[in-house]
Amino acid sequence: MSYSQANMMQYLDATDTDFGAGTGTAWSFKGPSGKQGNLKNIGIYVKETFDCDVTTGKVLVGTAANPDAYGLLEIVDGTLNTDTFNNVDDTNCVISQAIAADAQVEVTFVQCADSVAPAGKGRAYVEVDWY
Repeated sequence: MSYSQANMMQYLDATDTDFGAGTGTAWSFKGPSGKQGNLKNIGIYVKETFDCDVTTGKVLVGTAANPDAYGLLEIVDGTLNTDTFNNVDDTNCVISQAIAADAQVEVTFVQCADSVAPAGKGRAYVEVDWY
């Protein structure tokens, strides 16, 4: 299969992450056997408005050795409940698109901090074209 006929897959976190209360549960995925990947998007379906004026909440996509090798989505203060926040909002969230064949991709989180009370919940997703 050529890159022009890539198979796009979305990987969705099984649970919501509470960025105001911790770093959530890390998770991982692998593409189809023998296929290389092209990271297209990192996003989050927001379930609680983000209050994070000191440190933003983050979704990191990378490897065990380098947590943001592929990307880092920085979720800004004031991102509203029911928003979808992704590469449209954080245009430089994809750091390196190329994912090696059969690589395990790790998804981790960074807790947010706020001058009053940190808050923000959501379900992260990652979109990859495999070819």
